[in-house]
Amino acid sequence: MAKVVVIGGPTASGKSTFAYKLAQEKQGIILNGDSLQVYAGLEILTDQPPTKTQREIPHGLYGFLDPTKSYSAGLWLSQIVNEIEKGLQKGLLPIVVGGTGLYLKALLEGISPIPLFDPVIRQTLHERHNSQDDLYQELQAVDSLLAARIHPHDHQRTLRGLEVFYGTGKPLSYWQTLKPIPLPYAFETILLMPSKKELHAKISNRIDDMVTKGVLEEIAAVLPLPPSHTAMKAIGLREFWAFLEGKSSLEEAKELTFIHTCQYAKRQKTWFTHQFPSL
Repeated sequence: MAKVVVIGGPTASGKSTFAYKLAQEKQGIILNGDSLQVYAGLEILTDQPPTKTQREIPHGLYGFLDPTKSYSAGLWLSQIVNEIEKGLQKGLLPIVVGGTGLYLKALLEGISPIPLFDPVIRQTLHERHNSQDDLYQELQAVDSLLAARIHPHDHQRTLRGLEVFYGTGKPLSYWQTLKPIPLPYAFETILLMPSKKELHAKISNRIDDMVTKGVLEEIAAVLPLPPSHTAMKAIGLREFWAFLEGKSSLEEAKELTFIHTCQYAKRQKTWFTHQFPSL
C-alpha cells in the first residue's frame, strides 16, 4: 500500500513548518486537512502557507473555495483522495496536515458511504435558512435521532442532515450506522503537541502578525457572509469585524481572538490526545 503521512495537532503548533521540512526531505506534496484553509480571500486569517512556500513545494486544497460556499468532511475526503492519487502518480509523498479532527478521522478511518446527490438541494436549504425558516424543527420530523444529538442552533449540522435526507431519501443517522469504507493507504501519523505556555505565546505572536499582514483589510473584503456558512467559524472573523464596525477597540478584538483561539486549541488538544494516537 502507498504511504500517506498525516500530521495533526492544535492550531499554532507548527504543523505547516514541520510539513514543509518533511516535504523537502522526502520529496512530498503538502495537502490541506483544515476546514477553513480551503477558503480563498482568508489566507491571512486562516494562516495558510505563504505563496512563496507553495511555489517551492507542491501544495493542494489551499485557498480554492469561495467563502460564500459551504464545505463538508465528505466533500473534503473525495477531494483529498484525488489529490493523494495525483501526488502518488508524480512520485511524491502525500503529507496531509491540519487540525480539523473530523476530517483527519474520516481520512484515517473512512466515512459512511453516502451517495452523491444534486447540489441544488444544499443551495435551496441555505436560502430557506437565510429566510428564517425553522429547519431544526423540520430535521426533528425527518431525522429525530440526528436532531437529538445536535444543538437547535447548530445550523451547519441541521442543514447537512436535511440535505442528506432530501438528497438520498434516507436520514443521515441511517448512513452513519453503516460501516465506514477504509482507504487503501498505509498511514503514518505524526502528532505535534506543544506545551500550553508555548502554544499561547505562538497564538499571541500569530495574531499580531495577522494584523501587520493586513487581516483587517482581508476581512473587510469578504464580509458580510451568511451566518450559516462554514467560513464564519474562522476565529477572528467576527472579533475583528466588530472592530471594523466601531463596536470594539483593536486591542479588544485582538484579546477576544486570543481567548477564543486558546479555547479552540484546548479542545483540539483534548481530541488529539484521546483519538489521534489510536487511529
